[in-house]
Amino acid sequence: MLKTSKKAPYNLSPDKTLCIKGTRVTILNKIMDWIHNSSPDTPLGYWMCGMAGTGKSTIAKTLCSELEKQQLLAGSFFCSRQIPECREYDYIIPTIAYQLAYYSRTFGETLQKVLEEDPRIADNGPSIQVKKLLIQPWEAVMNTKRFEGCLPVIVIDALDEC
Repeated sequence: MLKTSKKAPYNLSPDKTLCIKGTRVTILNKIMDWIHNSSPDTPLGYWMCGMAGTGKSTIAKTLCSELEKQQLLAGSFFCSRQIPECREYDYIIPTIAYQLAYYSRTFGETLQKVLEEDPRIADNGPSIQVKKLLIQPWEAVMNTKRFEGCLPVIVIDALDEC
């Protein structure tokens, strides 16, 4: 059984603030350009950092909203010190795996097999969880060659709050 957080997705977190239309356009465009860049040289991760209170979470929620409209948002986890299940790192990987299972049937089927083989996988450390709950099922998805162009996106916000 996966230990997941029902409050971690961007649209279920208490603060639903999005960027005001016409603001943060440069950074949002930069991130969207990265997402839509299919070059093999494009990094697989995008890291946004800055001082507390500068709007990173608002940008991340706005990005999630836009990605959801484009059917590219595969999952999100918004860490928060105020919500117990959103401040413990051991919820992140299982929650993302759970969301990916809904996003991709192939991922979900492979994840189900992994969980049947090792029902206590969530009791393992993060490195094993990443390998078994994310990488292994995702490799099955990629082997189907169903993704042309943009890959689905996972957004994790405020990791420093876990």
